[in-house]
Amino acid sequence: MRILILNWKHPADPAAGGAERYVARVAVNWARLGHAITLFVPRPGPGGDPRATPMAGVRVVTRGTRSTVFGHARRYLRRRGSDFDRVLESVSTRPFFAHELVGDRSLVLYYQLAGEVWGQEFRFPLSWLGRRVVEPHWLRRLAPARVATISASTAADLRARGIVPVAIVPPGVDEVGGAWDGEIGTSPRIAFVGRLVRTKRPLDALSAFATVRSAFPLATLDVIGDGYLHRRLRALRAPGVTVHGFVPEAAKVELLRRAHLLLLPGTREGWGIVAMEAAMCGRPTVGYDIPGVRDAVQDGVTGVLTEPGPRQLGNAAAALLADPARWRQLARAAAGRAREFTWDHSAERLLTLLTAAPAPPSHCSPAA
Repeated sequence: MRILILNWKHPADPAAGGAERYVARVAVNWARLGHAITLFVPRPGPGGDPRATPMAGVRVVTRGTRSTVFGHARRYLRRRGSDFDRVLESVSTRPFFAHELVGDRSLVLYYQLAGEVWGQEFRFPLSWLGRRVVEPHWLRRLAPARVATISASTAADLRARGIVPVAIVPPGVDEVGGAWDGEIGTSPRIAFVGRLVRTKRPLDALSAFATVRSAFPLATLDVIGDGYLHRRLRALRAPGVTVHGFVPEAAKVELLRRAHLLLLPGTREGWGIVAMEAAMCGRPTVGYDIPGVRDAVQDGVTGVLTEPGPRQLGNAAAALLADPARWRQLARAAAGRAREFTWDHSAERLLTLLTAAPAPPSHCSPAA
């Protein structure tokens, strides 16, 4: 089968996140099964190196930037849409509206609505227009499309806006070599992993860590990720905090393995994929009880969820670190649950949804 995947960021972009990880893993999986996969994305931003994100068997077509790729994609579909048996449209807030050009051969994979993110990343009046006018308009245009999503939280948000997802397909988790077995002791290590932007609330993580450090003076925090708040975080020179910036995947996993827990504040997520990555390393998450994170973290079972607020987050983290028996219980449960989520299963389920569409026009190749 010939499949086109549309995404608004290149997987090698320094700002790539869970959506890019999802489409890259699925694309490679489908290519391995013998399907002809084309990934349509913009050029990676400054510092992005496509060679660092190999996608065996996947043809990558790059056009434009993150802001112009949507127009390029629609022109590409008008010219080449009949070349593909199916189109997967990967949506992080702004859709491509592929269904308007290729009909039911397309499937939308919707990660999360923006909602209150508009107010954090844009100033008035753009913030108001985005949340009250632009995003509702996009969702109305998507009403005729077939839509899947990655979490119960996003499914509920979509249903509240008149879109009923055909399925929920959570992401998988990469296997790692096992957790670091060090005891907590008097110098626990904590990690924050995410883009250093306002919506991810890295400053909340630093404030929460200050609360932890009042109980554990030798505690350390590794901040992993890049974004426009990077320089500000470095300039704070907070005691015990190391701001790593962007690191290769192997280095990120090693830092997670050496941590005792993950701090996960934020505004909303499609699915807290980094919480599952920490869980695969045998590390529980202490995070905000927000959409997406509450799907990835089972409160009191694989981690702890709190009302949004640095003090609540810090108090919960300090309490967990002070209770090694409970920490070990949550860590074991987190690792066990993470092993239930595989990329093979996600790719298989998503492919089933794609092929459930009506047959493509006669000039397209039949399904493999």
